Amino acid sequence: MIIQCDLQRSRGLVRPGVITLGVMLGFLLGAGLAQAGDTPPAARDAGGLPFWEIAVWNDFPVRLELEDNAAVAALLEKVPLASFSREQLTPGTSSAGTPLVVFTPRVTEAEAAALAAAGYRFTRLADGEKSGRQAMEEGWAHQGLKSGAEAWREAAGYYPTHAQIGSIFAQMENDHPDICRAFTWGQSVQGRELWGLVVSADPQNTAAEPEVRLSSSMHGNEPVGLVLLMNLADYLTANYQVAGFEDVTELVDNYEIHIMPLHNPDGYVAGTRENAHDVDLNRNFTEPAGTHPTVEIENTHFMDYANGQHFVISENMHGGALVVNYPWDYTFTLNPDDAALIPLSLEYSTRNLPMYYGAFPQGITNGAAWYVTTGCLQDWSYEVTGCIDVTIEVGNLKTPPAGDLDGYWDDNRESLLAFVKAARNGINGVVTDASTGTPLDATITVSGNIKPVTTDPGHGDYYKLLPTGTYDLVFEAAGHVTRTVTGVTTTWGTPTVLDVALEAEASAVPGRPQGGLRLAAAPNPFNPRTTFYLTSPRAGRATLDVFDLQGRRVVRLVEGYLSEGVLEVNWDGTAAGGQEVGAGVYFARLTSADDQALVKVVLVK
Repeated sequence: MIIQCDLQRSRGLVRPGVITLGVMLGFLLGAGLAQAGDTPPAARDAGGLPFWEIAVWNDFPVRLELEDNAAVAALLEKVPLASFSREQLTPGTSSAGTPLVVFTPRVTEAEAAALAAAGYRFTRLADGEKSGRQAMEEGWAHQGLKSGAEAWREAAGYYPTHAQIGSIFAQMENDHPDICRAFTWGQSVQGRELWGLVVSADPQNTAAEPEVRLSSSMHGNEPVGLVLLMNLADYLTANYQVAGFEDVTELVDNYEIHIMPLHNPDGYVAGTRENAHDVDLNRNFTEPAGTHPTVEIENTHFMDYANGQHFVISENMHGGALVVNYPWDYTFTLNPDDAALIPLSLEYSTRNLPMYYGAFPQGITNGAAWYVTTGCLQDWSYEVTGCIDVTIEVGNLKTPPAGDLDGYWDDNRESLLAFVKAARNGINGVVTDASTGTPLDATITVSGNIKPVTTDPGHGDYYKLLPTGTYDLVFEAAGHVTRTVTGVTTTWGTPTVLDVALEAEASAVPGRPQGGLRLAAAPNPFNPRTTFYLTSPRAGRATLDVFDLQGRRVVRLVEGYLSEGVLEVNWDGTAAGGQEVGAGVYFARLTSADDQALVKVVLVK
């Protein structure tokens, strides 16, 4: 039997190839021997892409003990290692009790020879990643063409294929339409869908509640987090409003949880860290270091989706270590919210005992203190979107046997629930116009903290993570009088609610709405329709247009005379000709003779 694959991966090297498996794979597929040149049904998905590729291994793991990170840098200067990543560095102690760094890279035979020639002593380790991946491939071959939900739920522990993730989420939405919304947030280099699921009692985002993003597997060979997030989606939906699971019902009723389990499907299919362009996606974000100007398509889609939401906290799951890593990654300067990042990270690690009592003190670390890297998701998320993001390394073995996955779920379940709940820790509330009660696009700054937060313009809600203490907050919105609220106390774990109404700036005409044009949209993201809220301080002619990301006008919704005050305009996601537009990011612009307002909306399907 011969399986034709688009690419054969050899640990990061991409080259055309044909993989011949003969009788072995025929047996695994349960199909017996096929004629030479046949492609078995399980080899490709509906889009013609391989369900998986047979990973080819030309490297192996080794262990070295080095004095500190400077010694690691010196080694890499002498012997550059293609596979180096921060996850290969773990704090350790020498036999004499002195601190050291345990370095466990993967090396080729040539790199091993170069290390030996440079005087480095190392021990070759058992290759758990290789055996785990091979077992994964065998499991996929055995289950054949079973549907996603069928194959996944039959197994005690199981790595789903990429295609099965989509069918599992679709089944969850079908089974629980009131609390689930399945979506895609783009496609990979090779055209694989990037699947997602919103779990919330308000999955269409029509009410004020914190949005939390849970994502995983930017590195295709680190799939444990993928399974954990699939398990979480199943756990939340299966136990919502079930007696004894009141904590689940509380989360679903009061939070909007966006689950995005597979950031790098092409790497997952091939069993590689990198995407199909051989790029490490967690070293590919532009800001704040500014060292990665070319952004891969998976990250472009991810950034578009994140910019279209109002995430409060988020995480991305990795493998190869056991620790919660918080920003900054790119600099030793402490993050403005460092004092909140530490208790947020502890919310996770204290409930995962192997993590808490592992190599890192209390199971957490500052990113740069671990090892400085640039282009990481968590730094971009915080700097650009204001969302506090952490990286969760869920296990020292990147691809453990599927039979171990239930144990990983037991270790991480309560941590995940606690992490989501922490989105309300600190101070939160709603900012409105004192006269009209409409939500405001406002900025909230905590005295002494240079990183402000903003409200979700559609709902006016804000969330600022703060450790236990007493704070002064400044509330600002265009066309409104700035207000300072002093002496606000908070205790970590007990949210402090502070709603604020801002007075409009003074005007020569009493009772007239103040400030410039304002434009908001809700729900946002939306499917299939959203409502634009137009606020005008005076009557006059105006237009409301919707544009795509290329700046092309999609449709004109308003053209004519507007009275002063608030006007609601619906958009059903169609273009000027009446045809439905595709999922993605759009911009609505309200324009008058002397002013304009802009709002970004995201259509999900």
